Amino acid sequence: MKQLNSIILAALLMLVLIPVSDAVGQSTPTSVTFKVQKGGNLVVDVENAGASVDVKVWSKLEVAVTAHGIRESDIKDLEITQNGNNVDVFFDPGHGHDHRGRIRFSINVPSEFNLDIGTSGGDVKVTGTIEGTVDAVTAGGDIKVNNVKGDLGLRTAGGDIEAGDVDGDAGLKTAGGDIEVGDVTGNLTAKTAGGDIEAGQVGKDLTAGTAGGDISCDGVGGEAKTGTAGGDIELGVVKGEAAAKTAGGDIEIEGATGKVVAKTAGGDIRLSAIAGFVKASTAGGDVYVELDPSNAASSSMETRGGDVELYLPANAKVTIEALIRLRDWDHGDRDNYDITSDFKAEAHDRSDSEVRARYVINGGGKVISLETVNGNIRINKQ
Repeated sequence: MKQLNSIILAALLMLVLIPVSDAVGQSTPTSVTFKVQKGGNLVVDVENAGASVDVKVWSKLEVAVTAHGIRESDIKDLEITQNGNNVDVFFDPGHGHDHRGRIRFSINVPSEFNLDIGTSGGDVKVTGTIEGTVDAVTAGGDIKVNNVKGDLGLRTAGGDIEAGDVDGDAGLKTAGGDIEVGDVTGNLTAKTAGGDIEAGQVGKDLTAGTAGGDISCDGVGGEAKTGTAGGDIELGVVKGEAAAKTAGGDIEIEGATGKVVAKTAGGDIRLSAIAGFVKASTAGGDVYVELDPSNAASSSMETRGGDVELYLPANAKVTIEALIRLRDWDHGDRDNYDITSDFKAEAHDRSDSEVRARYVINGGGKVISLETVNGNIRINKQ
């Protein structure tokens, strides 16, 4: 009986390789289906074929693979095989064959399955919730994946990345598009050289970088490290340290614990509900900070072209050094620039070139340095 089953399986696999039509250059869909168990692996390796891959989740304990658009002269290069609970799809027609945009693989898998997909010139799409790990790589298309209950790794050199919720870690990278992902329970790393990054709630650490767009995240359960050379950064509450750097936009953080570093060369900085200490600087905007200071380190807030506004608890123990530099380019209004506060100043001095003030609050403590050029400084009680 075992010998008979082996013969039948071999015959089915041979059918995958048999052309349906004898006409040269024509193609006919080629299909094969395997019985599988939960927790198996699908490996798709079509990196030299320029093919798109479309995976859909269904309720059957089967993996069904259909190849569209393969010329009969190239059908010999297609291998669809099963080894235990693993299904492998391999197609390599060799170099010099232009298949881009013509070949497509349609694959159905059970929900509890792991996916490893590689293609050089097409889109990758996964529809339905996958309960397993998903890795997908394409050198020339978009990647779209629904919810994943496992770790997610997506990379493309020429398109957008879109993913649903991820119950695990997520690593997303593209050299030419936007990145959008839902909630991630683990760590999220997202990098693009040419688009925006948008994420929901991140359970652990966030690392996000782009050279050409905005970064936004609803909230971070650990540390946040973000940077962009051409856009805004907007973060929800960060339950750890936060770093946000941009050369061309605004920075807004709704809350953070520990050290917060915010730097921009071309926008405003707004930091709310910060418990710790702050290093904030901008060359072209206002700075607004709500700080519950920690005695672990000093804070500084600096702008070269706007106002500085600081909010502190009434019982904060800090020493504040505030400085306004007065420049001749705004001579008509510079007499109106001043340092004001709800706290009593220990010293407040004005000259032709600057305004200085010092505050020793509740006996003093770590220094908070505030500085602006031709702007106002306001120190408020929360």
